[in-house]
Amino acid sequence: MLDLVWYALIIFALIAWILYFILVTYCYLKTPHLKKTPSEKPLKNPPLVSVVIPSRNEERRIGGCIRTLREQTYPNLEIIIVDDSSDNTVEVIKSIAGNDKRFKIIKQKKLPDGWVGKPFALQQGSKLAKGDLLLFMDADTYYDPSIIEKSVEYAIANNLDMLSLAPRHICKSFWEKVVQPIPFGVIALPLAKTNDPNSKVALAIGPFIMIKHSTFNQVKGYESIKKYIGDDAQLATLVKGSGFKLGIANAQSMMNLRMYDSFSGMWEGWSKNAFLGMVQNRKIKSKVGQTLFLFVVLFIIFDLIVFPSLALIFSVLIAIVTRSFLINYFFLFVALTWVISLISFVFVQLSYKIGKAYYAPLTISLGGIVFMLIYLNSGLKTLSGKVTWKGRKYSAEV
Repeated sequence: MLDLVWYALIIFALIAWILYFILVTYCYLKTPHLKKTPSEKPLKNPPLVSVVIPSRNEERRIGGCIRTLREQTYPNLEIIIVDDSSDNTVEVIKSIAGNDKRFKIIKQKKLPDGWVGKPFALQQGSKLAKGDLLLFMDADTYYDPSIIEKSVEYAIANNLDMLSLAPRHICKSFWEKVVQPIPFGVIALPLAKTNDPNSKVALAIGPFIMIKHSTFNQVKGYESIKKYIGDDAQLATLVKGSGFKLGIANAQSMMNLRMYDSFSGMWEGWSKNAFLGMVQNRKIKSKVGQTLFLFVVLFIIFDLIVFPSLALIFSVLIAIVTRSFLINYFFLFVALTWVISLISFVFVQLSYKIGKAYYAPLTISLGGIVFMLIYLNSGLKTLSGKVTWKGRKYSAEV
C-alpha cells in the first residue's frame, strides 16, 4: 500500500512538471517584450503621464526609484508620491529630487476602515493626478530611463487601456535566491493569457501599471477593490472584466525589482499576501473553505517541489545501505521528475531573470520547505485574523 502511495505522489508530480514546463515555455514565447530600440514613429503630442507612488517607511529602498524617474526621457510627466512614513523617507526623496518641479509629495490621509493601505494611497494620488495616463509604481523598483517613453508608445500602438510590465527580480541574499523563484515561477504562468481578449485570465504586476485615467474612473478605481491585498491582480481582473483591453509585456531589461532585502522581510511579506491574496482572488469566504484550500496548496507545494528531492535522496541512501544499485521504476520516475523540475526552474529563472539560476537545485529542495512554512504561516495568520504588514492589520474579507 505504501508503495502505491509513493508511486502516485511521484507520478502526479511528474505529470504536473511536464505540463508546467510546456505552459511556461508557451507563455514566454507568446508574451511580448518591451524593447529599448529607437521608435519608428515617435509620439508627436505625448500625453501627460501621472506617476503615483505609495511610500511607507521606504528610506532604504526608494532612492533608486527616484533617481531613475528623474532620468526619464519622457517629456510630459508629473510624479506624485503619497507618503505615510515615520522614518526619513521624505528627506531621502527631497535630497534626490532636488528642485525638480515634476515631483510632488503629499501626506497620506488616515486610512479609512475597510481599506488596504496601498490601494488607498494610490486612490488618493489618482485624485490629484492631471494626466491622461496614470502610472502606478512601487518604491522598491528602479527603471531604465526610457521605460515610460517606450511604454506609452507601446500602449498607444496596441490600443491598450491598461498595460503592466514584468520586471527582473533582483535576489542578493542566500534566502532570496533560494526561495523567491518559487512564487515568481507561478506568476509567470498567466502572462500570455492576460493578452488574450478571449480569455478571462488577467494579471498585472504592481511595480508598473499604466492605465488610462478615463478607464480607471469608469471602473471606479481602487474603490471597487479596496479590501484586496492583491490589488494589482484585482485591478487587472476588474479592467478586463469590464470589457477594456488589457496587456502585459516582459520588461526585464528595463525594470528591476528587489521585493525583499532580508529573510525576515521575505518571511513577513509573503506571510502577509501568499495565502490571503489567493483566497481573496478566488473569493473563498468560509473558514472551512479557506482551511481546505490551505491544505490543498500545501500538498501541491510538497508533492511538486519538496517530495522529488526527498525521494531522490531516500532512494540513493537505500541503494547505498542495501548495496543494491539496480535501477527500479520508482527511482526512474523520481530521477526524471527531479530533472524536469530542475530544468523548469532554470528555464524560468533565465528567461524571466529571477535571481540566480544556479541556485535551482536548492530551490527545489530547501526553498520548497521554507516556502511551505511561509505559506502555512500565512494561512494560520489569515485564519486567525492576525495578518499584519508595516504596523497594519488585514483580514480575509472579500
